Amino acid sequence: MSKKEKNKTSNEDPKIVVNDRRHWVDADDGALIEDENLDERYPSVVEKLKQESEEKDKRLREYITAYKNKSAENDEFRIRLQKENDSRLEQIKANFFQKIIPFVNNLKRATDSANSSHDFDKLKQGIDMTHAQFMHELKDQGVTTIEAKGRAFDPNTDEAFLTMETEDPAQDNIVIEELEPGFMLNDKLLKAVKVKVAKLKN
Repeated sequence: MSKKEKNKTSNEDPKIVVNDRRHWVDADDGALIEDENLDERYPSVVEKLKQESEEKDKRLREYITAYKNKSAENDEFRIRLQKENDSRLEQIKANFFQKIIPFVNNLKRATDSANSSHDFDKLKQGIDMTHAQFMHELKDQGVTTIEAKGRAFDPNTDEAFLTMETEDPAQDNIVIEELEPGFMLNDKLLKAVKVKVAKLKN
């Protein structure tokens, strides 16, 4: 090759050919093509994460469904329990009033007899009989009166309504009179007994 030809070749721009090997680019014109099987070429780690996410979503939906079902069961149980309690309370009230009615009838007979005969001794007799009947029923139900007179004042069962000074040291803090009865239901205080208590004179 002559020196002139060599200079001509060196002055021309070199030709560069680029081959794009990306799978989503067309080999001829470089245009993007749709890949219908893109999911099949996910890396194994991405596919695993996708499966785990789907499983967690499924479990979450199952938990939500189970919670809703359990909540509905609890609501039904509360409603049923409330109905049973209401029914039991109504029965207790009915039993109580059935026991009260005879006392009311006895008092009514006593007052009617006193009004017709103007005999107040019969009225007193009728009231005493009704009171005795009432106390007997209370005892059958486990209710007892608190016996306080003659013993030391007990703040757990007694209410000091009045006090009276005494010069006898042995009488200090002793209940000398029951002003209003108190009642116990087994070991539970229903009503404190109102009492008069002796206090040592200073």
